[in-house]
Amino acid sequence: MTDHEIPPNEAIWAAGCVVVRSNSQGDPEYLVVHRPTYADWSLPKGKLDEGESFRDAALREVAEETGLVVKNPKPVGSVGYTTKAGNPKVVRWWLTSPASGSFAPNEEVDKIKWLTYEKAQTKLSYRNDRSVVDRANDMVAAKSAGTIHLVRHATAHIRDEADPNDSSRGLDSRGKKQRDALLDDLMTHPITRIGSSHFARCVETVAPVAARLGIPIEREPALTEGSHPYRLVALIHELQKEAAVLCTHGDVIGDLIGHLFAEGVPMDGPMKWAKGSTWRLRTVKGRVVSGVYVPAKF
Repeated sequence: MTDHEIPPNEAIWAAGCVVVRSNSQGDPEYLVVHRPTYADWSLPKGKLDEGESFRDAALREVAEETGLVVKNPKPVGSVGYTTKAGNPKVVRWWLTSPASGSFAPNEEVDKIKWLTYEKAQTKLSYRNDRSVVDRANDMVAAKSAGTIHLVRHATAHIRDEADPNDSSRGLDSRGKKQRDALLDDLMTHPITRIGSSHFARCVETVAPVAARLGIPIEREPALTEGSHPYRLVALIHELQKEAAVLCTHGDVIGDLIGHLFAEGVPMDGPMKWAKGSTWRLRTVKGRVVSGVYVPAKF
């Protein structure tokens, strides 16, 4: 996710900011806005103007909606959803802090509030916004904070004995249902990078996510079946500050998850990694500090 990326023409593209400041106790407070047209509480965002970059649009929208000029934008990630009219929409988010300006009620926003993380999570109307603030709060707590969505590929066709590398098998009908469910889940979390084994079943599993968010799939040797577990550890370390989706194989995931359980890392879920499932890992300084298991839906 580059700062000045210009979007392609298809879909609806928007950008916004999570604006954070410190209160008198030194704790972070997040800016939420009330939109009278929709009667909701959300984060400042809006559609890109023609030829405008995502980051420029995000900063402009904050200024227009809240009167605040913000600084130090850091990418949080992209989320996607379908509008009430049935159109696909993608929003790229930045974490910022206020530099100057003051709020005055306007047609788009009639009220603002500065809220702690917990209160913001209660006040915000939409799951996507809550997820974005959750990721931003990690970034505020630790500059190196990252998120890894470690996905095992969805179920695939029977192994082709004529292919000694077993790399060309695509997804079967159940796998395609799992892939669609993964898309729905991952769209609600901010994403900055997507990596995959070069095997067809892995690429196919995350291809819809990449297409919806406009993020290229990076083929990562560390995610290939049979790869040494230390290669995945090294890759996760390289992904500090990122919110990355990594799609790989059961043996690669099993080595890592088994090690994390053995080391006593807090892991919310069973020691499993079924096809189509996800381990959602939080990292600090490139080391996994916690994990949550998200089982496959089919």
